Amino acid sequence: MILAFWVTAVLASATVQLPHDVEAFLDRRAQCEHWAGEDPYNGPRAREIEAAVQRLRCDSLETDESRIRLRYKRNPFVIKALEPEQP
Repeated sequence: MILAFWVTAVLASATVQLPHDVEAFLDRRAQCEHWAGEDPYNGPRAREIEAAVQRLRCDSLETDESRIRLRYKRNPFVIKALEPEQP
């Protein structure tokens, strides 16, 4: 009985480590969302935003997410991590 409780507690406290490519994608998506919300209040700022969007390849997020979803379709932790956060 005590052993079962201990195993349950250990499993409940374990954190899931996502694959590196998934972590990198999630970070990239967050950065793209940040830059998409920035105000291009002058020319230099607009160029800075555009450079960041290009560097992060924000225009290919949907395609890249589809590839990750296909690659990890049997991994519920990855699929859950890709879901949009609820406000």
